[in-house]
Amino acid sequence: RIYQGACAVCHEVGGPPLFGSRPSLALNSNLHSDAPDNLIQVILHGIAKPAATDLGYMPAFKDSMTDGQVAELVAFLRGQFAPDKPVWNDVAATVGRIRQNIAR
Repeated sequence: RIYQGACAVCHEVGGPPLFGSRPSLALNSNLHSDAPDNLIQVILHGIAKPAATDLGYMPAFKDSMTDGQVAELVAFLRGQFAPDKPVWNDVAATVGRIRQNIAR
């Protein structure tokens, strides 16, 4: 539900793009990395200046999602879009650590 509510409008394959192109999460290197840190950073901070103008921006979710919701979303994204990769361990702790660093 978190993915459908926050991400699918821009990342779901199929249908006309509403906010620029639809960047494929299956091709996202953050989802295929050894650690979830970069993915968590993007979810929390968003992307204000995309690499290409047709991509549009991505909003930050640090003020609208709890650590638990971010951890759930990260685990879902990894399983959905990088199913050949191992599950990340201690995602909730990583979200907490990264969010704590934001507060500093």
